[in-house]
Amino acid sequence: MILKLNKDQFDYLNYSLPEEYGALKLKLKHIRKEDQFIIIEIDIETANEIRDWAGHELQKKGFDINYELTFEGKLLEKLIDLFYVE
Repeated sequence: MILKLNKDQFDYLNYSLPEEYGALKLKLKHIRKEDQFIIIEIDIETANEIRDWAGHELQKKGFDINYELTFEGKLLEKLIDLFYVE
């Protein structure tokens, strides 16, 4: 599957995946860059793994003390949506 991520989304994903998810980073095939976007290609299994990781991170650090989404939480929600596979 081919996905279009903005620079913030791609950078967050690239720098925030912990070492135990290092294999996922290797599966993110950067195809090309278009203006402010990075086009990647991944398989469905990888998309599901990234989505699961982002969901877990959202629960841990995506909300402030008033249960409002933080900047990081908003970014994680967008990643969850992007990597959703039917």
